[in-house]
Amino acid sequence: MYRKLAALVLAAALLCSCSARVTVQRYPAELPRAESPAATPTPEPVPTFTEEQKAYGSAALLTDATVLVNVFLNDAAHGHTWDAESRAAAVQRTQLAIDWITEQAAGHEAAVNLICDRSADGSDSTLTRSYLVQSAMQGGENSEESSAFLDEMDTLCASLAADSRLAAYGARHIAFLFFLPISGTSFTMAHYADDGDSFYYEYSCLYKTDAYTDGEAESPATYAHEILHLFGAPDLYEGSSDPYVDEALVSYVADTYPGDIMLSTYEDDGSSRFDAITKEISPLTAYCLGLTDTCPELAQFPLLADMTPGVFSYGADGEAGSAEAGESWPGAVAV
Repeated sequence: MYRKLAALVLAAALLCSCSARVTVQRYPAELPRAESPAATPTPEPVPTFTEEQKAYGSAALLTDATVLVNVFLNDAAHGHTWDAESRAAAVQRTQLAIDWITEQAAGHEAAVNLICDRSADGSDSTLTRSYLVQSAMQGGENSEESSAFLDEMDTLCASLAADSRLAAYGARHIAFLFFLPISGTSFTMAHYADDGDSFYYEYSCLYKTDAYTDGEAESPATYAHEILHLFGAPDLYEGSSDPYVDEALVSYVADTYPGDIMLSTYEDDGSSRFDAITKEISPLTAYCLGLTDTCPELAQFPLLADMTPGVFSYGADGEAGSAEAGESWPGAVAV
């Protein structure tokens, strides 16, 4: 889930997975509809951000009204496109994920307002777009997308955020869900407080199929996991890029909250569910998201107590993630 700062590192484990399986890429027969916006987006002048915005990024707390914009990426030249059926299925899985997040937050006595495309087929032209990608998409189990791809997505975010039609929703916050028509391991680029006004816009990259499940579509649980990253939820498994998620905390979560969605998105047998999300937002994750004021773990894990809910930072050493991952994806940290 996280973000970039000059000379950063990418988290080696982007998404909690079971055992690795064969990667299968499937390409639809139909070409996408007309692309929007233009292939070379031209953002408005860079806005001036407040100190609060510099800390949180474009998606602040889950309790703040936030617009989520779907963007279906296409690369027709290489046969990587979305057909109408697959596009509609992805939109419906997104809706299921957002409804689940809303229900889970209510269980912690918190209200969320995530504004998304509620059409059955992704036909809301304001909240669901298509875009013709210029840089290559790579995918795979490590999802080592290029710096050129990440830069293009940053520029696209700024361009879309400037769309005056989004002002009709009256929300101060915005984030983007980029749907890639290939197999990969989904990840999120989230803003870090240390970045200030750089890398302000936050987005999740959601692959059409899961690189670890023999060509199955990404599940609603994966969508929910990545969306929660946008609002400050850390990965709670070994390899997490967050500095306060250490071995002791990972072990504790596995024993105490085995169903936490930030620990794993898979069922106990390694399969995925597409009709429902069976995971939970644990009290610990609820605290990290700012849904609650406290959690039972604060006394036991002092590093957790020092974090600001909804805000990511690089920690005392100014780094996050693993150096090995950074070699293949310099200048980025992801979850």
